[in-house]
Amino acid sequence: MRKKLAGILLATAVLFGGSVVAGSASAAAAPCRQNVYGPGGTGTCVKAIQSLANVLSISNSGRREAGPIAIDSIYGDQTKNAITKIQRAARAANHPNTKVDGWVGAQTWTILCYYGAFWGHDTKARDAYHWAKSYAC
Repeated sequence: MRKKLAGILLATAVLFGGSVVAGSASAAAAPCRQNVYGPGGTGTCVKAIQSLANVLSISNSGRREAGPIAIDSIYGDQTKNAITKIQRAARAANHPNTKVDGWVGAQTWTILCYYGAFWGHDTKARDAYHWAKSYAC
């Protein structure tokens, strides 16, 4: 069964020009981390990206310029600019191979899901963060 599943994943990756990346069980179960998001994207996973990006802007002074951004479930210029700044800060810090392109793929999901655990007195950001982590990460 395991070999059959691996073959299906590999065939899907070849068919769609992607790659197969093995991750943790929680990453595999998260509905958002399995996809790539960028400008023009909409939906609940984009809302999660925006929520996580907002908490990153509160948590880390090096990333404050990334937010706050509107949590409107639309991946527009504001979201792209925030993600680009988060990627740039992560690349300068301890993720030197991070691609700075404004798109949220596997590397950026790791950054978004790893960082951002402080929200100060902002209970709205705290609640959005907990929801986004449980839904997307």
